[in-house]
Amino acid sequence: MPLRIRRGVEADRTGFTPLEGEPIYVTDTKKVYIGDGSTAGGVNISQALTVDTQDFTASGTWTKPANALWVEVTMCGAGEAGAAGSTGSAGQGGNAGKFASKTFLASDLASTVSVTCGSAMAFATYSASATSSFGTHVYAPGASSGGFGATIAEASANEISTTEAGTGGNQYAFSQGGAVDGEGRVGPAFGPGGGGGGGGTAAGYAGGKASSGEAGGNYYEAKLGGGGAGGASGTTGVAGTAGGYDTVTGFGHGGGGGGRGTAGSGGAGGAAVRGGGGGGGGIGTTAGGAGGAGGNGFVRVRTLCFG
Repeated sequence: MPLRIRRGVEADRTGFTPLEGEPIYVTDTKKVYIGDGSTAGGVNISQALTVDTQDFTASGTWTKPANALWVEVTMCGAGEAGAAGSTGSAGQGGNAGKFASKTFLASDLASTVSVTCGSAMAFATYSASATSSFGTHVYAPGASSGGFGATIAEASANEISTTEAGTGGNQYAFSQGGAVDGEGRVGPAFGPGGGGGGGGTAAGYAGGKASSGEAGGNYYEAKLGGGGAGGASGTTGVAGTAGGYDTVTGFGHGGGGGGRGTAGSGGAGGAAVRGGGGGGGGIGTTAGGAGGAGGNGFVRVRTLCFG
């Protein structure tokens, strides 16, 4: 004899509460529900899976969606500002904030979790307040301070990788800002980009773009550019373009470097958002350009849900 489960029309379903594990088939809507012992009419297991995305560009509170199954958290710490230029030198681009990611069973998380987006850093000044976090579950420190070729300035407790320190261009777990007259580096896979260097001899240089998964500074090669454009050289140097952000991952591009001022001030570096590094200021004859601001930290929480 075929197995037959409780069945009926939709109008009758919500009038009782099925036992935990008890299946129900609704004949007019052709949907299946499973009882949990408390939900009137049971829980719909016929709904399509959906993804709830909550992006945080400022600190706040994440609220777990209904019918959550899995939660993926990706984040970056805050980026570093670019260095200001002077009458003797252009400024380096700022480093990008560090990247972290972790996936959780939704049942392992509370209904709400505090989210912190780190505060942007000044050039060469590491700050613990640059760290982004998702409760106590995962965190990402801000940029290593000091621009291109930076040594690690923060405490070892804030390290993500022990391979960051050194002078090599492709051994960093964050994206470097560009040297003077150099482009910023593309972020490690799914991370933000470093700021472009200021123009010391001509135009400023492009910031690194936020990676959409291609190899970046911590992978096969140190890819460069693609973020905010460098400013042109001129009597007064043109400011670098702001970084913007990648629409796929949400992480920030590096700001472009300011252009050289041939008979005036250097151009300012472009600002960054969402963990990107600020562009360096251009050299000038009367004054250097200001460094562009680094981006505050960014947190994205994606939840796989029923319906």
